[in-house]
Amino acid sequence: MAKSPKNASTPTLAEQMSELGELVEQLENPEIELETALKLYEEGVKLSSAIQKTLEEAEQRVVQVTQDGLVQEEDLSEAQ
Repeated sequence: MAKSPKNASTPTLAEQMSELGELVEQLENPEIELETALKLYEEGVKLSSAIQKTLEEAEQRVVQVTQDGLVQEEDLSEAQ
């Protein structure tokens, strides 16, 4: 059985942010039932954690690319 691409079921950061915004709007409704609010809050916390993880991974990639670039620049300087 062939594996599907990782991103096939994973929403993009923009989609996650949009969904989180929709959850917040629903939670701001003063007539929302308590049980519904709790479920939305739980979803929001999970979504927020997923967004944070995505951002941390992106930050690590930026740091790695920057470090790799600096190493390459140093190598070029030493070669001269």
